This record gives sequence, structure tokens and C-alpha cells, in this order.
Amino acid sequence: MSKDNCWNRNLKPKLENVGMGWANFLVMRRTHATLMNELGVNGKLVADQLGHSLDVSQNVYTQSPVESRLPGVNQLEKKPFGDVIGAQTEHRSRPVLVNC
Repeated sequence: MSKDNCWNRNLKPKLENVGMGWANFLVMRRTHATLMNELGVNGKLVADQLGHSLDVSQNVYTQSPVESRLPGVNQLEKKPFGDVIGAQTEHRSRPVLVNC
């Protein structure tokens, strides 16, 4: 049983039926790793299922969900940048360096 044969005969037609014909094997691996992480499954178990080390599984395949990024972005927006922005507008001849 070859990987391509299994993909073309079984998985790809089902993905096309639900409008996900663009997805490939890598997308499915990342989805699996991310969903298992969200479910709280042990990272070593997921890495073993993917056939990689824990480092590769966590750093390459597991994606952080957008919803979990929102609190960090909200905190950044609340950070008091008023002094820096005000200094730039009041003293245009003196540039203010901001680390991003």
C-alpha cells in the first residue's frame, strides 16, 4: 500500500467532497498535532504518532490556535505607548526608537 495510492483513492476524494481539496498530507499532520495539543494529549504520544521527536512535533507541526493568541494581543494594545507616540509627534526633529 503506497502513501500516494491511499491518499488519491481514499482521502483526497473525501476532502474534495467537503470543499477541502486544497489540503495536503502536511496540513492533515499539522491539524492532527494541533487538535491533540488542544485536547491536552501528552506531547510525547503525539510525537510518537507522527513519527518525530517531541521537539519537531511541537515546533514544526503543532500550531497555536488564533483564539489563544488574542489575550496576548489585547494586553499589547493596552500597554502604555502614549509617551513614545507623543514624543514622536511633539519632537519630530528627534527620532524615537521603538523595539518591535
